[in-house]
Amino acid sequence: MKRGEIGIRLSHITGLIAVTISIYYLISERETLSIVAASVYFVLACTTDTFKSKIPNLLNGGLIIAAFALSTASMGLPGFLLSLSGLGLGFGLLLLPYLMGGMGAGDVKALAALGALIGPYDLLHVFVYTGLYGGVIALLHFGFQTDIKERLRKGWLAFRLLIITKDIHSLGASKTSPKTPSIRFPYATAIAFGYYSFILWGGVL
Repeated sequence: MKRGEIGIRLSHITGLIAVTISIYYLISERETLSIVAASVYFVLACTTDTFKSKIPNLLNGGLIIAAFALSTASMGLPGFLLSLSGLGLGFGLLLLPYLMGGMGAGDVKALAALGALIGPYDLLHVFVYTGLYGGVIALLHFGFQTDIKERLRKGWLAFRLLIITKDIHSLGASKTSPKTPSIRFPYATAIAFGYYSFILWGGVL
């Protein structure tokens, strides 16, 4: 079995775990409307992101509408403003990684939609959790989808060549082949893990 095939299977596993957790919270916390809304969203978003590498705008827009409706109904204008600030913060937190090509626009919209639902303060905690999970998942995918030993060997050879020749261009020998597979993984999974970790363990800041 090829390493790339294992990587694809790994992305399916992490995505399906996120979907399963979402279904659990959808049932166990069915009396809490905000958790229900988030859980329905993550069931759908993690499924589409895992198998289609896409989070439809319809899902993100639906969660945003639900978020503003719930917050406005419960707190009035302050609730509306809270959702608005959470929406803006969600966009801002992932804007730079998106501009650098580290993730898709759907991932940015997903965090923004979640921010509209839970507000800016709670979103900061979720963002920290999400970053931790994202880092772990990225390392796992990198390990399964690339030949780490080969990369380290080429890097060591290039470094030795640099020492001998004093030619900085020799570091180019450590570059990977254009055919090296991407380590892109469904980031909706990391956001879901971050959200439910916040629900379970509370804030980290």
